[in-house]
Amino acid sequence: MKILWLGWRELYTTRRMLEAAAASDVRFEACEVLDLYFECANGRSRIGALGYEDLATAFDVLVVRTFHPYISESLALARHFRDAGKIVVDESLTDEGYAVSKMHDYLLLAKQNIAVPATWQIYDPARVEQQAEKFGYPVILKGVHGAHGDHVYLVKDAQELRRKMWRYSCGELALQEYLPADEDFRVLTVGFQALPFLIQKRAELKEFRTNRSQGAVFSALPLSDFPILRELAEKAARVLRREFAGVDIRFRGKEPVILEVNRRPDFQGFEQATQFDVARAFLDYLKGRAVTLKTDRL
Repeated sequence: MKILWLGWRELYTTRRMLEAAAASDVRFEACEVLDLYFECANGRSRIGALGYEDLATAFDVLVVRTFHPYISESLALARHFRDAGKIVVDESLTDEGYAVSKMHDYLLLAKQNIAVPATWQIYDPARVEQQAEKFGYPVILKGVHGAHGDHVYLVKDAQELRRKMWRYSCGELALQEYLPADEDFRVLTVGFQALPFLIQKRAELKEFRTNRSQGAVFSALPLSDFPILRELAEKAARVLRREFAGVDIRFRGKEPVILEVNRRPDFQGFEQATQFDVARAFLDYLKGRAVTLKTDRL
């Protein structure tokens, strides 16, 4: 089996996938969007890179990990593989399009009765202030396209809210209720099934964000001790059709609430804390999908 990984080569996740493939019978190559070339001539079209004239002919599986700012190019490659009858992860990229907005995710999750923080995205600053008053300070102000804890603020009053909002264009931020808690939990799902550990993430002193990039402390716990979190994470991954997801959960009182379902989780902190081989688990899932596809075609 030959897997093409569309993602930045220098990232931990890419390096680990290359290591896992090297220890197995899988041929695995990483490609960046800027490596691609697109060709349409004489009634045919193809997308090449890495010395291959047509990637969809050379590889059996495409895993799309790179999007911004080359969204159209990434989607074009995904659909090129689909049209060739190859496996694409995530499959939803080939039939739903691509939505990176956290608000988009919250809307879909809420429709399936999955608890998410009360969240508002609106373009009128005055109405944002009115909603913040209804929530009651402090509130969370967060970028709808942010990652790694960037563009996320704990806002303590209306004056601070105005100072933060003027730095952004209309619609770039969402207002969210603040859920006070000392910890979050991250569950990794592969093929919509949770891995056997979760990560307890505790924020650094005087920091409300629990991202590893913001200095949070990670601790590994057996997922079997948290069956409700397993069920919630797996359901959220299925609703959003994310075949490899990092699901972040925080408790609102006794109720677990989905903070995010990351479609491109960085699993460095997870592997280091749990000593679980995430890269191998994902590789095994891709191999299983390839076998299933081959069997279905017989």
